[in-house]
Amino acid sequence: MAAKKILVVDDTPIECLAMYKELGDEGYEVDTAINGQEALKKAKAKKYDLIFVDLVMPEMDGIQTCQAIKKEVPGPVVILMTGYVYSGLREKEVEFVKAGGEYYCLYKPFMPGELVQVAKKALAKGKRKE
Repeated sequence: MAAKKILVVDDTPIECLAMYKELGDEGYEVDTAINGQEALKKAKAKKYDLIFVDLVMPEMDGIQTCQAIKKEVPGPVVILMTGYVYSGLREKEVEFVKAGGEYYCLYKPFMPGELVQVAKKALAKGKRKE
């Protein structure tokens, strides 16, 4: 069975690297992108099963990235993550779901094992949709 393909989108390279390593160590095939435009380009070129996207990024935020990916490549499960907690976050989560994202929101820093646990749940959910 082929490894599930995951794309990590975060404008902080160290976050991408940490997630790349953790998910890669679990046997997933992982790619990274540092902005929404790069993520969209990669999503068009390769079929990902799961995409983690950061909410706060310059130029194209996580909601806009999700919308663009879902419009061009409707297959992958898209999960929101953020390191910012503020009063308007709940509304942003709702916007993300309306844009086609899954109702998961990972808050950085992640608890040990949380990233892999969410990936497994999301991939299982995505498989049921097929």
